[in-house]
Amino acid sequence: MPRQGPLEPGIGDPYHETVDGEARRRYQQRVRALEAFGHRGSASANEARAADFFLRELTALGLDPAREPFFGCGSLGVRLLLHVVVAAIGAALLWHAPWLTVLLGIAALLSFVLEHTTRFALLGSVLLRRTSQNVVTRIPARGGQATRRIVVLGHYDTQRTGWIWREALLRRMTPVLTRSPGMMKSPLFLVLFAMCLQPLVGAAALVWPGVGWVSVLGSAILIVYFVSGCLLAQWAVGPYVPGACDNAGGSAAVISLAEAWLEDPIDGVELVVLLTGCEETGLLGAAAWADAHSDELRELPTTFLNLDSLGYGRPRFLGREHSLAAIPVRYPARTVELCAALASRRGMVDAGPHVLPVATDGLAFLQRGVPGASILSFEDGGHMPNYHQLSDTSDRMNFDVAWECVEFGWELLRTFGRDSNGA
Repeated sequence: MPRQGPLEPGIGDPYHETVDGEARRRYQQRVRALEAFGHRGSASANEARAADFFLRELTALGLDPAREPFFGCGSLGVRLLLHVVVAAIGAALLWHAPWLTVLLGIAALLSFVLEHTTRFALLGSVLLRRTSQNVVTRIPARGGQATRRIVVLGHYDTQRTGWIWREALLRRMTPVLTRSPGMMKSPLFLVLFAMCLQPLVGAAALVWPGVGWVSVLGSAILIVYFVSGCLLAQWAVGPYVPGACDNAGGSAAVISLAEAWLEDPIDGVELVVLLTGCEETGLLGAAAWADAHSDELRELPTTFLNLDSLGYGRPRFLGREHSLAAIPVRYPARTVELCAALASRRGMVDAGPHVLPVATDGLAFLQRGVPGASILSFEDGGHMPNYHQLSDTSDRMNFDVAWECVEFGWELLRTFGRDSNGA
C-alpha cells in the first residue's frame, strides 16, 4: 500500500487535493472493510479477526505492529447485571438479615465505582476470562532521541444492542442526560442512587426494626433493581452491532493519521499507534495498555489523541469524561485550550468542550494521569444516530463529517507535537 502525504488540505493546490482525495478514499475503504466483518464484538472471534486486519494494514505501511493480549469480557450488560444482582440479594435480605443488606450494598457500590473508573475489577473480575487484544506499533522519533510521545488511539470492537438502545429512546434521553448534573448524568443514575441508599436503609432496619418507612424504601430499591436487571439481562445477550461509526470510523482514522505521520513526522516525537479491544465492555483495552506501559509513560512526557464515533452531526471535542459511576474526570486545561484554538481557526461550529453521559477510552488515560484529547462527532444535545444499534452501517454514515474529524485530528496531532509547553 503506497503511503501518501499529510492530510492537511492544500487550498487551491491540485497536488494536495489529489493526495487528500486518495487518503480519504483509503479511509472509506477501511471503514467498509471493518463493517464487512458483520460485527467486531468485544473479545469475540470477529474482534480477533479485525485485529489481524489492522496488523496487515500497519505492516503494509512498513511498520512492525504487535498484538498485546489481555483478559476481556464479551458483554458490558453482564458486568453491570452482576452488580445489580449482588445488590438486589442484599436488598431482599432487609427483612431477615439487614446487616447483609448493608454489606452487599456497599460491596456492589464500591465495585461498581472501581470498575467503571477503570481502576480495579472487583466483583467483575470473575467475568474477565476471555482473551482480547490491543494492536500497537511505534513510529520512532525522527532526528534522534524522543523528547515526547503521542499515543493516537481508537477502539475497534463493537457493542451489543438491546431495548435500551432504541433510537426513539436515545433521541429523547441523551440531551436530558447531557444537561443533567452530578449522578443524574449517568444512564444508570437510578441504580446508583439505590446502591447509595441501600446501606442507609439496612442500617435503619438494624436500629428501628419493623418500621414501616424502612420497608417502603427497601421495596422501592428492589423495584429499581428488578426493572434495571431485566433491561440489562436483555442487553447482555443481544446481538453485536456492525459499528461503522462506532468505531470503524475512529479506528480507521487512526490508520490514516499514522499513514500521514510517516510522510511528515515531527522531530523528537515518538508516535504510538494503538487500536484497543474491549472498549465497549468497560474501556478494558486502553486501561490494560496504560497499566502495562506505566513505567514508560512516566519516563517520557506523553499525550494521547483518542478518536471515537465519527460520522454524524458535527466534529466535537470533549472537556470532561463521565463514567457510568457518575464520577467526572476533566481533560487538562492545556489540551482543551489547544483544541478550542484549533477549532476556532478551522471555523468549526460548537466544537467544544463538551461532555457526554458515556465514557470513551480517554477516561482510562486521564485516570492514570496521562493528558490528551478526544475527538468525536454527534448532533446538538449529544445524540448519536444509530448508536449501538444494528443500523450503525456505513450507508448511514456521513463521511464528510468523519473526514473533517480526521483532518481536525491531524492538525491537533501536529499541534500536540509542536507544543513547547507540553499538552
